[in-house]
Amino acid sequence: MNYKAVSYFLGKIFIIVAMLLCLPLSVALYYSLQGFKEASYLSFIVPIALLLVLGFIMTFKKPKNLEIYTKEGFVICGLGWITMSLFGALPFVISGCIPSFIDAFFETVSGFTTTGASILSEIHSLPKSILFWRSFTHWIGGMGILSFMIAIVPKSKGDSMHIMKAEVPGPTTGKVVSKIGSSARILYIIYFTMTVLEILVLYFGTRLNGDNIRFFDCVVNAFATAGTGGFSVLNDSIKGYNSPFTEWTLTVFMFLFGVNFNLYYYALTKKLSSVFADEELRGYILINLTGVILITLNICHMYDSVAVAVRDSFFSVNSVMSTTGFCTADFNQWPTFSKIILMIIMCIGCSAGSTGGGLKVVRVELMVKQMFRDFRKTVRPNTVVRVRMNKKTVDPKIISGVNSYLNVYIIVFVLSVFLIAIDDFDPTTSFSAVIACLNNIGPGLEVVGPVGNYSGFSVFSKIVLIFDMLAGRLEMFPILLLFSPNTWKKTR
Repeated sequence: MNYKAVSYFLGKIFIIVAMLLCLPLSVALYYSLQGFKEASYLSFIVPIALLLVLGFIMTFKKPKNLEIYTKEGFVICGLGWITMSLFGALPFVISGCIPSFIDAFFETVSGFTTTGASILSEIHSLPKSILFWRSFTHWIGGMGILSFMIAIVPKSKGDSMHIMKAEVPGPTTGKVVSKIGSSARILYIIYFTMTVLEILVLYFGTRLNGDNIRFFDCVVNAFATAGTGGFSVLNDSIKGYNSPFTEWTLTVFMFLFGVNFNLYYYALTKKLSSVFADEELRGYILINLTGVILITLNICHMYDSVAVAVRDSFFSVNSVMSTTGFCTADFNQWPTFSKIILMIIMCIGCSAGSTGGGLKVVRVELMVKQMFRDFRKTVRPNTVVRVRMNKKTVDPKIISGVNSYLNVYIIVFVLSVFLIAIDDFDPTTSFSAVIACLNNIGPGLEVVGPVGNYSGFSVFSKIVLIFDMLAGRLEMFPILLLFSPNTWKKTR
């Protein structure tokens, strides 16, 4: 373990998070000048000061050996996400909006991991700067703080790939161009551009439709959609706007942010054949539309208008499949058939290389292909059958990695359900809470449904769910490796 290199990169992360915290501080200054009751400036100045001091101390002397490998990359990723969540929780605690540090830590981890699970029941009355920071954590966590660091910090060596591999979701880590730093910058530019586009569509579109939603709401909702997080500034989430245009706009952008961002680069560079030939994209669309059709047929009798049923179905399916977690309908009240479909879609999630969570469509497709391959080999043992994806043979190491991930996923899921069962909630609540946190969805069923929250869980259960959110966002291994004694041994 190269401790000096790990410390140096963590220091860089601290400085970046301190810079990002200046944005909600600016929001606090602006709205206090406008006469609004705002959070104390110290709510942001204190964590900014702490992060800057620690960051400068840890980066003051650049180590001679900055070479890192997969192990160091995973440790930087795991520790980076935990520590930035600890410091990110301070504004909630210092402002008094969330007095309990564990609750504030839960809320912040939920924000950075783009889960959207909340312990708050009253949201609308919170200071604007706190609401901004709460949603901004989604945007930061959506593409990843380490990817942001790679994009803005120039590096001469190729060891950034080990950091990128630890944070980017999916069975493989792809590059759109030859250099990983340039790839990160391109993807962040696309991410930023799509976020700005959503803000503009929401702001001007709602005015043309007579909804007149505040610019502040357009910004924070775009942050939550881009990061597929789902924190809203209204107690009733998106339903509170009572705006069909807003719902359809968010539905479209939730779908778009659930697509592999590499495909957007291919589209921009006129490599449309690569986009249309992508099997994961086709699977993502197929699962999405199938879920919408089945749920619409199942719930249409509950609505006065088929159009409203279709809209709620489209919104809910895209919300859970992109793992955003916004809601316009209490799907807790839907028939069991529809709830089961949503739970399955929650586990599948969206595309690898997107800002969403879940198992990822590509993993599900690879598992299905592997199942059919094994079936054929059982019938004809001497037949050579290869698993192919996008007309290319899949490396057996990737198949092995998918199987390992699934095994770890199941073990973590079962253990988590077992541990939070101590709180004695009903089985549906316990199961769906773990599914929602492990897949970075947010809302589950029953107590943690779209109109509920996680405040009723004990401190112990919240810690378990915090672990699940981090493990789900970082795809298990960067968090699990922190608990392995071998991880901390010096490399010979």
